[in-house]
Amino acid sequence: MESFILAYLSRYGYVILFLAGLLGIVGIPAPEESLFVYIGMLAKNGAISFTGAAASLISGAVTGMMISYTLGRVIGQPLLDRYGKYLGVTKKRLRKTIMHWDLPKSLLAGFFIPGIRQFNPYFSGIAKFSITGYIALSVLGASIWVLLYMSAGFLISSYIQIEPLYLGIAGALFFTMFIIRFIVKWRKSSHSRR
Repeated sequence: MESFILAYLSRYGYVILFLAGLLGIVGIPAPEESLFVYIGMLAKNGAISFTGAAASLISGAVTGMMISYTLGRVIGQPLLDRYGKYLGVTKKRLRKTIMHWDLPKSLLAGFFIPGIRQFNPYFSGIAKFSITGYIALSVLGASIWVLLYMSAGFLISSYIQIEPLYLGIAGALFFTMFIIRFIVKWRKSSHSRR
C-alpha cells in the first residue's frame, strides 16, 4: 500500500494532499487524522517534504472551510427555511442555538471531531459569523490540526515502525466510536426532553 501511495504522491505531487484537506472539510466526515499521521511518517522517511505536505493540507482545509462557509451563508438559511421542519429545525431553535453556540471555540476545537468540523463552517455561514474572524480561526485551527497529527507521525516513526493499514483501521475505529457516542448522547437527550 505504501508504494501505491508514494507512486500517486510522486506523480501528482501535493495536489492530492490539497484535495485530501479540502474534501475532508467539504466531504463526508472521515478520520483524516490517520492520513496526517501517515504523511508525517512519510516525511520522516524523506519520501515527502514535511513543509510542502503541511502547506498543501492546511491550504486545502482552509479552502474547504471557505467553500462551506460561503455555501452556508448563501444557501443555508433558505434551505433551512424550506426543509428545516423535516429535520426539526425551526427558526426559534436556530436563533436559540446561534445565541448559545460558542463559534470561536467550536471552530478551533471542532477540527478534532469528525462531523463537527464539517458542520461548523456551514453553521458559521448561516449564523453570518464575521468573515475576518472566521478566516483567522480557520487558518489557526487547520494549522494546529494538521501540524499536530503530522508531527505525531513524524515522531512516532522515529521509534516505531507502523504499517499504514493499522493507521486506517485505528482511524475507522475512532470514527465509529465517535458516531456511537453521538447517537447515545442524542438518544439520551431526546428521552430527557420527553
